[in-house]
Amino acid sequence: MQKYILPIIIILGFLLRIVLLDKIPAGFTPDEASFGYDAYSIIKTGRDQWGKTFPLVFESFGDYKSPLYTYLTIPSVWLFGLNKFSVRLPNAILGTAAIYVLYLLIKELKIGDSLGFRNSKLETLAPALLAASPWHIMMSRGAFEANLTTFLLPLSLLFFLKGLKCPKYLILSALPLSLNVFSYHSAKFVTPVLFIVLGLIFRKELLKSWGIWHRISIGILLLFTGIFIIGLSGGSSTRILDVSIFKTSLLEASSERIKAINGGMNPTLARVIYNKYQAGIRHFAGNYITYFSPQFYFSQGPAESTYGMIPGRGVLYWFELPILIIGFIYLAKNISSKFVMTVVFWLLLAPIPAALSIGPGYAANRAVIMLPALQIASALGLCYLIVWIDSIKYKKTVFATLGVMIFSFFSYFALDYFMLSPQKSAQGMLYGNYEALKYVSENYSGRQIIVSRRLSEPHMYTAFANKWDPAEYQENSKHWNYKDMKLGWVDQMPEYRLGNYVFKNINLNEYVNKGDIFRLHIFISKRGRGYRDSRYELSKICREELKKVCLK
Repeated sequence: MQKYILPIIIILGFLLRIVLLDKIPAGFTPDEASFGYDAYSIIKTGRDQWGKTFPLVFESFGDYKSPLYTYLTIPSVWLFGLNKFSVRLPNAILGTAAIYVLYLLIKELKIGDSLGFRNSKLETLAPALLAASPWHIMMSRGAFEANLTTFLLPLSLLFFLKGLKCPKYLILSALPLSLNVFSYHSAKFVTPVLFIVLGLIFRKELLKSWGIWHRISIGILLLFTGIFIIGLSGGSSTRILDVSIFKTSLLEASSERIKAINGGMNPTLARVIYNKYQAGIRHFAGNYITYFSPQFYFSQGPAESTYGMIPGRGVLYWFELPILIIGFIYLAKNISSKFVMTVVFWLLLAPIPAALSIGPGYAANRAVIMLPALQIASALGLCYLIVWIDSIKYKKTVFATLGVMIFSFFSYFALDYFMLSPQKSAQGMLYGNYEALKYVSENYSGRQIIVSRRLSEPHMYTAFANKWDPAEYQENSKHWNYKDMKLGWVDQMPEYRLGNYVFKNINLNEYVNKGDIFRLHIFISKRGRGYRDSRYELSKICREELKKVCLK
């Protein structure tokens, strides 16, 4: 029976990530549409939507995306066409693969053996916790590039540990390690720093077997480092700076300094106490703590639902609270073990990029690099709990109670996510934007379409829904001079066009007494909130609104 447990875990994990993939999470973000359309554009023309040949950074709609997810999407878009399923599929597959990689990593770490219990228990429990993890399931079901690191980082770490005994594996470690820095902004910091730390921890083992394989691995890393630096110069650093806490810390420090001086504080002292560094450090510390808080893990959850997360639901199960605490305690007590030290540094470094970003913390996408290290800690605590239960008198009753409790928590999450989350997270996932443009593309082709800029990068949905000819799109995008206008995003331009689509603010008063124009145009605007009333009603609603204007 033991040999069937892991395959069952992987199959269940895959089903949790693939079933209803095109429908849940409800909605479709412009980021997802951009990944898909850029992949489609490269398939058709070898260029991205801005006409750049196989770029290292995708300009997208002004946020300069890391390139890896787009390139990974090319095979699925080529096989299944340009649709929501094909764009989300790579993440679902790699999210499932991460479960198996975690099993192999635990097998290599041998933490259980070093801490006094059978490592085979940990090899089963950690993958099971990852397979059923609310955080990982939700992040694996959208085209969310941040989740790629939950596969690539453990894979690189696995081959690194194997390379300590057989140096040729270091080459296999260098490849996913290098690719990981092209996956998401958080990985650009955590990946190199973590492996520098590991190099120091295992320096004796590395130096003892130093040879050709080490040199080749370093050569691969240097090659990808050069490519990465070129990518930064191409605009990738723009996004990092845009979301940095230090962008707003100067303004905040100035405001606090003025208040202090007005309150009677000496101006020189106020400048010493209230400065951008103090404000930045305070923000960083506050944000960092949130990623180890019970509110984030178990009750409040993420601060936003834009990544398919359920508002008001923690990213872990409540039953993980005691076992996670036990796991943290035993990791701390056994920090002298190099393998334990590896997991501890992973957990400590992972939230740093998220903590350096603007916002109140609790950003599930930026901190997802903590997975599956958290599952290792939880599984460690669960192993100790099982060992303790096995030693008490009524162990069968306690095991049965524990099993029922775990199953109940999982069932509640599954019901909440697959049945109720479309109503809860639709607004955050911008449900209706893509649906409106798809409806128009199928029913009003050839008409003049005016789309409100409130739809958030509406040109992206338009290109995706219409499967717009990339060559024609690239000709249109040449005229979108948002950077010359000192704007950060394409949809901040007052007006721009894509074929027969016009993107601008819609003011129905402009069309009073212009019935002919109104009849020849289709208007798309935003009305209402929530799942049921966030659908975008087209010309019918606009005509009703126009009548009201005319009657005034």
